[in-house]
Amino acid sequence: MSCPPGHIRRCRPDRRGAITVLVAIMIPVLLVLAAFAVNVTYMQMVREQLRVTCDASAKAALVNFGATQQQSSAIALAQTLASQNLVAGQTLTINSTNLLFGNATKGSGGVYTFSSGVSPLNSVQLTGNIAAPLFMTTFLAKNSFSPTQVSLVTRISHDICLVLDRSASMAFDLSVNEFNYPADVATGRNPLQCYFTPPSTTASRWASLTQAVNSFVSVLQARNLDVHLALATYAEAYTFGTYSATEATLDVQLTNNFSPTLLAMNNYGQNPLLGDTNIAAGLALAQGELTGLRARVTANRTIILLTDGVATTGNTDIPGIALSYRQANNIVMHTITFSAEAGTPSAQAAMQGAATNGNGMYFYAPTSAQLQTAFQTIADSLPAVLIQ
Repeated sequence: MSCPPGHIRRCRPDRRGAITVLVAIMIPVLLVLAAFAVNVTYMQMVREQLRVTCDASAKAALVNFGATQQQSSAIALAQTLASQNLVAGQTLTINSTNLLFGNATKGSGGVYTFSSGVSPLNSVQLTGNIAAPLFMTTFLAKNSFSPTQVSLVTRISHDICLVLDRSASMAFDLSVNEFNYPADVATGRNPLQCYFTPPSTTASRWASLTQAVNSFVSVLQARNLDVHLALATYAEAYTFGTYSATEATLDVQLTNNFSPTLLAMNNYGQNPLLGDTNIAAGLALAQGELTGLRARVTANRTIILLTDGVATTGNTDIPGIALSYRQANNIVMHTITFSAEAGTPSAQAAMQGAATNGNGMYFYAPTSAQLQTAFQTIADSLPAVLIQ
């Protein structure tokens, strides 16, 4: 429509009430968006509360289970802890069927796979869920949501037995030669006198081994690992006059106190080391301890075997023993051949075979420094704690 000159204002369309219509349309949309935003934030908060409560309850259950070895005690503690934490303003209830004990193993990509009821029982999987009300439900399609949280907690416990050579050659120096004693022992003595003399406190193979065991314990303590440690030593049954040696001894039973092991090492260093090398006898004591009454159902089982040579008495098929322990008792065996004398092909082949069959690591340590590195590497390789 054309308007006469001077009448433009009067000819404009009348738009009064258009904004009112727009506002009327937008208010419900804004209310829906507001309800959505408020509830998204709220839902995220509830999920976080549920995650924290489930993680804490699962971890408490696992630690309690490790200490008591009783699933009922662990479940009760998880239920108590969960009930003390509010999720969406409600008490979280954990049923015993929602808390599973099993084993978690690390797969490809670093992801742990949980298997319920599989030993060692090193893991707890807890499933928690709750029905949480939503806000401003008039504008939403539902009035509640039900998040679920699955918390997997793994505490790798370790029952470890050191199986150490205390045969006569452990009093030698680190050379490739037999009956070579450190100067502080050899000076003024013939080889027979040296044989019945305590090993050098500084330069003998036993002194180096004692230092390495101390380093091993230091790493365990620094990493705060859940380790029970035992000590078995071996030589052979030997008697000469007033001197004697036993074939093998369990010097320290499984315990979380490392001091007895360090003390036993020092005590052996103050007496003559006698006899040949019955590795199998020492391994048998270790296997018995790792599967006996003091062993924990929550713990991985590990033997760390050290020799400065080869088995000379008893069952000399050390790789075969390692395989049988692995298959029957799931015992991992790490092996170390120590000193230049242990660098012979036969010594290395036997210990390498034992480590391979025992699913462990093998180390050849011709020097004291390399021996300490071997023990430290084993301690550093032990897995610790994971929450996934």
